[in-house]
Amino acid sequence: MHSHLHAPFSIRLGDQVPEDMKTIKCTGVRAILVKDNKLLMMKSNRGDYKFPGGGMEEGEDEVTALAREIREETGYTDFVIAGLAGTVIQAHPDIYLTDAWYYQTSPYYLVILKSDATQPLALTEDEIDHGFHAVWTTPKEAIQANEAVPINPFLNFYIERENLVLQVVQDRWMPKEETLHAND
Repeated sequence: MHSHLHAPFSIRLGDQVPEDMKTIKCTGVRAILVKDNKLLMMKSNRGDYKFPGGGMEEGEDEVTALAREIREETGYTDFVIAGLAGTVIQAHPDIYLTDAWYYQTSPYYLVILKSDATQPLALTEDEIDHGFHAVWTTPKEAIQANEAVPINPFLNFYIERENLVLQVVQDRWMPKEETLHAND
């Protein structure tokens, strides 16, 4: 992996929140973890992929929340959060409240795995119901799988966001195809 940080990427999805509109704001931190030319992703029982991570709990900063989420979802315990890779902002009418907008900030951090040390998983009931499990894959494989899964705003609204970030990861931190085959 090219572990050096580039200037953080910035992606915006959706529309501007209308003035005077009730807004539901949340932050979900995400990990970009690459090892041996593979990316650690969370795969659901529908076949789609998302980056490990999740919401911040009361009193947590982004790095503390991300470290907790990595341990809970992947089991890995020996890693370094190297720095902010970029941010995605999503804004759209809320799917539950007709008089509100949903506004999510998703900072993505580069994470370096120092060893394969693990602890037992601590998945949420929702993550268990959707069959989420950590898998090593390539960005290309994850994008192709995500494109084959129908988007349901109640289940996997994250697919568009994750595919955009997967493309950035592929372009910035993964070896180019020709480089991989040059050593065969």
